[in-house]
Amino acid sequence: MPRFRYEALTHAGGTVKNTLEADSKAELISRLRQMGYWPTQIVEEGGEEKADVTRWLRIGQGNVKSAEVEFFTYQLATLVSSHVALPRALEVTLGQIHSPALHRIVSQVKHDVEHGATFHDALNQHPKVFSNLYVNMVKAGESGGVLGLVLERLAEFAERQRILKNDVISALFYPAILFTLSITAVAVLMIVVVPQFAAMFTDLGVALPLPTQVLISTTGAFRQYWWIGLLAGIAAVIAARRVLQVEAGQVWFDKLKIKLPLIGSIFSTFAIVRFTRTMATLLENGVRMLPALQVAKDTIGNKVYSNAVAAAEKEVEQGSTLSRELSRNSDFPPFVTHMVAVGEESGEPAHMLTKLSEYYDVEIKKSLERLTGSIGPLVILLMGLIIGFIAVAMILPIFEAQQLLSG
Repeated sequence: MPRFRYEALTHAGGTVKNTLEADSKAELISRLRQMGYWPTQIVEEGGEEKADVTRWLRIGQGNVKSAEVEFFTYQLATLVSSHVALPRALEVTLGQIHSPALHRIVSQVKHDVEHGATFHDALNQHPKVFSNLYVNMVKAGESGGVLGLVLERLAEFAERQRILKNDVISALFYPAILFTLSITAVAVLMIVVVPQFAAMFTDLGVALPLPTQVLISTTGAFRQYWWIGLLAGIAAVIAARRVLQVEAGQVWFDKLKIKLPLIGSIFSTFAIVRFTRTMATLLENGVRMLPALQVAKDTIGNKVYSNAVAAAEKEVEQGSTLSRELSRNSDFPPFVTHMVAVGEESGEPAHMLTKLSEYYDVEIKKSLERLTGSIGPLVILLMGLIIGFIAVAMILPIFEAQQLLSG
């Protein structure tokens, strides 16, 4: 019989770590629940090596995409809302899943549920696929007897997040393509065209104007020392990865993102949308304020806002209000804090948070339209100036050579 190491929460809020023998993870979860424990981590002893081998054998199967989880959630919500028993609903959805990785995970979830585990405990064993938000909402749905409704909300939430993400990518696609083509054109001119003109000018023996000297020197340095730039770029990427692995580096980078001109407001608005939408979804489905804040702070995607929410959570636990604590942080606009305050005063914070997420959804789309409308002309202007400088630098010596020949 395999032995498992587990970590679990007690009713008093403490943490218990120990080992137990069980036929499966599902059986162990059931036994721990009977003991009054809530398991947070379960690892089979000696399973690390097997897990490594399994990971290598699964190369090429791909990770689970968020769109696949969204489709699975929609199907499951429809079945559960139609009063189909959860194990049977999971069995039906398995037949519609094309991703091998997700099929394997849902099969394990189904097995755990059939052997006594709650649905949210079974999902919690796969944190890379089912987020804290997902698990906590399912837990609230199971507790309130409205699992089908909660799954529908989860699917809608995932769809709105996907649409918003696609809007951002689509808005930045044109400027990115334009910038790439412009850089490629300049690189071709400097690597192929300029050296040929430089050799011709040398043969003519004419004195080169200053713009031409600058251009030829820059091109020569680029062709000779390009590898230094490549090594510097690689070193910068490695250094950035190291910096972003620590808390302070992540905070610094996220703070830099929201301070950037043109796109900084988009990053900050995106974080606010994720926070307000997550909070609204959780509160609407029966999750209390403090647990909702604990989940929401991990779904924002920006350490500056996550830390602000974490600080607010501590004060709310001591009796303060969310609006009061958010108003003390300048990263949250006054409009957000005022709307949250109105929601708290009226007893409908979830409704106000939903309105906020809808409002800032529209703001993001407007910001993206302004961004694409301004970046395109800026890139064209910049590249026009660079290519114009190259053209002038190439033409000037030709004019001077013609004057010498005609004189």
